[in-house]
Amino acid sequence: MNKPLAGHPRAPADHPATPRYKYRPVCFPERRTLVERRPDGTLLLRSDAPANKIPQQGLAGFLPDWAERRGASAAFCERDAQGAWRTITWTELWRQVQSVAAALLELGLGQNRPLMLLSGNSIEQAVLLLAAEYVGVPAAAVSPAYSTISRDFARLKGVAELVPPAALFVQSAASFERAAVIAVDGATAGQHAWSTLAATALTPARLAALDRARAAIRPADTVRVLFTSGSTGVPKGVAIAYSNLNAVTAYHAENLAALVERQPVFLDWLPWHHGLGGVANFARAIVLGATHYIDDGRPVPGLLQRTVRNLREVSPTLFNSVPSAWSALVTELERDPVLARSLLANVVSFGYGGASLPRDVFLRIQRVAEQTVGEHIVFGSGLGSTETTAMGVSCTWATDDVGNIGVPMPGAEIKLVPLDGGDGRYEIRMRGPFVFSGYVKRPDLTAAAFDDEGYFCLGDAVRLVDPADPARGLVFAGRVVEDFKLANGTWVRTGAVRLALIDQCAPLISDAVICGHDHNYLAALAWPNLAGCRALAPELAELDAQALVQHPLVVNALCECLRRQGSQGNESASLSVQRLMLMAEPPSIDANEMAEKGYVNQAATRARRAHLVEQLFHAEPQAHVARTR
Repeated sequence: MNKPLAGHPRAPADHPATPRYKYRPVCFPERRTLVERRPDGTLLLRSDAPANKIPQQGLAGFLPDWAERRGASAAFCERDAQGAWRTITWTELWRQVQSVAAALLELGLGQNRPLMLLSGNSIEQAVLLLAAEYVGVPAAAVSPAYSTISRDFARLKGVAELVPPAALFVQSAASFERAAVIAVDGATAGQHAWSTLAATALTPARLAALDRARAAIRPADTVRVLFTSGSTGVPKGVAIAYSNLNAVTAYHAENLAALVERQPVFLDWLPWHHGLGGVANFARAIVLGATHYIDDGRPVPGLLQRTVRNLREVSPTLFNSVPSAWSALVTELERDPVLARSLLANVVSFGYGGASLPRDVFLRIQRVAEQTVGEHIVFGSGLGSTETTAMGVSCTWATDDVGNIGVPMPGAEIKLVPLDGGDGRYEIRMRGPFVFSGYVKRPDLTAAAFDDEGYFCLGDAVRLVDPADPARGLVFAGRVVEDFKLANGTWVRTGAVRLALIDQCAPLISDAVICGHDHNYLAALAWPNLAGCRALAPELAELDAQALVQHPLVVNALCECLRRQGSQGNESASLSVQRLMLMAEPPSIDANEMAEKGYVNQAATRARRAHLVEQLFHAEPQAHVARTR
């Protein structure tokens, strides 16, 4: 049962005390966390509430009800070529889903003849994902970069070998003349025009075929295949079963039910070929009968302004994004009161996931909230992965403790295995109905991904907010695989060093990659907070990014930040960054420098920018390298 929290959102008794500031009320269910301690130091955590169970099969089961209750309301919205919002109502969404589903069956698609989607988020893709799910056709969405940017198409060929598609979906058919394509624009002879599929007449025979296909779906059948954004090699195919999707929908139906009364509004850029955007957030919109605006912006220079434009027009009920997006957006909020009022007008809570949010960014956003609406906004967080359908642990209560990623969701079982080093870190593992069963055609990788008790090993590290009471929540402590040793054999905890560096250099940098494997000291590549750097002096205001990152005033300011870091108890070589270089080129999602959860992929970035890493350790580095040695 959902229990509204009045005044300060009161956390459960085993969570931290009420924060110092007035927070906007939220109405998420209160949960308690049960803890089991093993003699070897391993901790087992689970919610006292079991996973909710609902009768609907996947997401499509919600469509008839929303079509009846919210028929004329917008379900999905996106910008058209002229920049205006185009929409599809719940009534039309339900009609098109049935028509397209019938067409997919007539094209011969099925559980063993999947569909592959090569384009980005769109209204048509939303219809297609739901239609495929409705009749048991696995949908494999891949990064558009695999087919539009790649020169050798190696990754596209790799995923096609894992999941041989019976048909491809694209927004434009121009580059796919010889493929069995379903195209929104430009379909040629032998291809299938989207308009034809969406207009498929729902005859009695076709409706009967839909019923038969739907009745044949089993919980273990594959509904989606998502691909991990590994730094090297062919991405792994993650098979998401209907049972996994049902667990996601059940969570949203139970824990966000209080948002249903007033149709919620979401604005989201996260791609649907990733777990967070394409499963968790997509499912949330369907389960709650929301209006979902597809954000055509990104948290990178050149595209951030699209998100700003959209947020000036759309006031979301919940707004979740990755830490890098919040780092970019906070400056815009500080200087644009119209944007701030629109974002804060109706929002129940903010959220981020996967990586730590710099405390400076959190405090700046809350200052904007206090100045604009007179109260702080709950900043939720969580941790999951593609393999866990982006579910796992979550923090939905008000806390000033930045970085608390919360406690197990209902149905989730969390195992915390102590890591060597004596610094209180644990490897986090998960088990539950939302966890996938294996990688496509890779039993070897599947076996390696689970421990002997069936817990999935995420490769993430966490700490306890309160070592004496694990129920108070967890703190993300980086990727286990990203830790490395200096030349003297000392381990470097990359996640902790990165976060400390960002805080120490605020507001000059937005994110950083820690370097130093087999070297005598730590260095970092970092991305600038352009607004923070330009604010150092009037003459910097008009400089472009490349000139700004090499300007002596910026470099000198960073040198002072590094000296401060070294003077505040971080003299150890494994804690103190002694050289830093700013980069004008933002992290590339397509090159896997930014992982699905919004966390910068340290290894992929170091590999792609190896020439810059080498410059950091030159005996006499270039003038634009900030240094203390």
